[in-house]
Amino acid sequence: MGRYNLRRAEELLLRVLERDARSQLSVVGRRHRISQQQLSYSLGALERKGILHSLYTVIDYSKLNVLNFRVYFRVNYIAEARMKQLLSALNREPHTSFIASCGGRYDLICTFLAENPSQFNKTLRSIIAAFPEQLQNYTVLTTVVNRYFGRKYLLKDQPVEEIYGGDRKAEALDATDLAVLAELATNARKSSVAIAKKLKVTPKTVINRMRSLEKRRVIRCYRPLIDMEKLGGALSLLTIRYLNSPAEAQDELVKALKVHPRVVWITKTFGEWDIELAVETDSEQQLRKLERELRERFAQLIQTMDRIPIYQVHKLTYFPAFLA
Repeated sequence: MGRYNLRRAEELLLRVLERDARSQLSVVGRRHRISQQQLSYSLGALERKGILHSLYTVIDYSKLNVLNFRVYFRVNYIAEARMKQLLSALNREPHTSFIASCGGRYDLICTFLAENPSQFNKTLRSIIAAFPEQLQNYTVLTTVVNRYFGRKYLLKDQPVEEIYGGDRKAEALDATDLAVLAELATNARKSSVAIAKKLKVTPKTVINRMRSLEKRRVIRCYRPLIDMEKLGGALSLLTIRYLNSPAEAQDELVKALKVHPRVVWITKTFGEWDIELAVETDSEQQLRKLERELRERFAQLIQTMDRIPIYQVHKLTYFPAFLA
């Protein structure tokens, strides 16, 4: 057994998937002298154990001329059955991108993709209207940009950073491009043959479209959604509000976060706080140490820092389904 009580092949797969969730198991097997059959079994084992929640495609939604809004709900007392109805409604909503149960000041985090603020407002109002007693208190932020640094604690070197969202020129995409993105969004390993059959096109067409979308950086990367709780750890969001400090100080913070082994991604926001850090840790002690180090090193920058523990991720997709 390796770290996190994983077998060697399972831990290897998590590292491989973190680099590229579409990696061919046959190539991985030859490189590491493990049979493809064993790797396939280990991949299934990670899924059965609930460690591997899904394999998703990071799509730069800004290149689809779409904005990202973040809503943090304080859910009033709600019966389990009603909570399931709320989560089901949010999951079905084509504008939702990320849904997670959480603790701290909030109970539920939900991000929305929309073509403009008006569309987002209409979507949010319709959800609140369906659950008026439960969703009375919430905080809204606008996502400025996302920077994915990767799980450095799994890898032996600094992974390639992926930046998505922000102010980017939209790409001209046709119906086939959008359909390919829709198929890959929550199933990054779906084969070109399977996609082609679904879309009634040739596998070569799918491969060419995927290559084009990657070249144009609409598709940024393919990544695993890992359930840290199943590994004995935890996923937390740290929200930071800045003092009136120069941009150079903010840049220094981002540089430090980029190389920290436990900071997986950051999101710059506009609203109640200025930046969010997604942190995966093995223990409470490890998380507190990170918080203390940041407060001490960036005392002249950080006005407030709060923690939001993430209990369960219910949905993650970067494809705006309302475009399909």
